[in-house]
Amino acid sequence: MKKSIVLLEILVSLLLFSVIAIVSSNMVLTLVKENHLNTFYVEKTIILETTRLFLIKNNDFTKIQFKDEKLYFNNNLLLENISKFKTSQINNIKSISICIENDEICQIWKIRI
Repeated sequence: MKKSIVLLEILVSLLLFSVIAIVSSNMVLTLVKENHLNTFYVEKTIILETTRLFLIKNNDFTKIQFKDEKLYFNNNLLLENISKFKTSQINNIKSISICIENDEICQIWKIRI
């Protein structure tokens, strides 16, 4: 009788441990995927922000070219994977609407000329 109770306790413990291990693994997998996605968005946002700062510092929009989903400045590659790029100018403010990675990250820059 005692052996059967011990065996039952072992089976219940093993079942409980298995459930906890599966739930923990699922949570870790979800966190890793979310972290990877957040890292991707932060990296692309930082790249866009550095590009904006570069354009503010140089402030010469005649050297900008957009072709084949790439942005060039003075014939040097500045930014890749651009899905949308549109510029307009009102008085002395240049407005640039830009989207990267298939319109996942979009920004509108207002730069004083």
